[in-house]
Amino acid sequence: MAESTPASPPPLLRIKDLSIEFRRRGGDPMQAVKGISLELNQGESLAIVGESGSGKSATALALARLLPEPPARISATQLSVSGHDVLSLNERELRKIRGKEIAYIFQEPSTSLNPVLTVRTQMAESLALHRPEVTNRDQEIIQWLYKVGIVEPEKRLKAYPHELSGGMQQRVMIAMALCCQPRLLIADEPTTALDVTIQKQIIDLLAELRTSLNMSLILITHNFGIIRDVADRVAVMFRGRIVETGPVEQILENPKHPYTQALLDCVPRMGSKLERLRAIDYDLIERTAPII
Repeated sequence: MAESTPASPPPLLRIKDLSIEFRRRGGDPMQAVKGISLELNQGESLAIVGESGSGKSATALALARLLPEPPARISATQLSVSGHDVLSLNERELRKIRGKEIAYIFQEPSTSLNPVLTVRTQMAESLALHRPEVTNRDQEIIQWLYKVGIVEPEKRLKAYPHELSGGMQQRVMIAMALCCQPRLLIADEPTTALDVTIQKQIIDLLAELRTSLNMSLILITHNFGIIRDVADRVAVMFRGRIVETGPVEQILENPKHPYTQALLDCVPRMGSKLERLRAIDYDLIERTAPII
């Protein structure tokens, strides 16, 4: 008798027909996201790429119902994280999955961190909420600060955010997100406010931690230049829709959709003889381009 093949585990994240609109006083609702569908497996990394206003961040925030409702209105045939039907959860249930099942890193650590609380206090609050079984919180915090590359982490426990560099603040944000051991980490433009050298360090750190912790990762970015070493798959968003998706190498080397091609043309390349980057003809793309 032939051995049966074990069933594959269900996707960690399932999105089907997700739409997001914002009500505007005295006007028609603005539709920010228009019926997108995605799946993400445990340990997999997805980059969602597009310009500002394409719907990337709204999509990411909707996964844990972090958009204020109203003015936002979220609808979907399915929106589940770790088997939880996100749209059916009440506020108390949502607080349990925020940080524990799904955690966020935002692009401005200086505004995400509380300026009047020390690193220790802020990380200890996260541990108390999501991992109350941890008895020696200082030791746990020091371990996570060390894992994200902070030198002499014991000395940083009593530091306030303004006493840290931008790169170190972002590392603290990563440690704060990871100390709760989430299954899915969403990094929303995590390198925008950092210089190029620190950007590379943060992206390499996310890629390393994702692998070592078998954690799923969604990287939200407008920059195709940073995704090759951190993403397994790419979804390209244009005006609220996913217009192309596929393995990262396929998208980078052989993009099919004209918007993806236009975005890649905007990435500066060493040795390029172009005097200026090509402009994107949005109206032409909107009229003629298929969704892939």
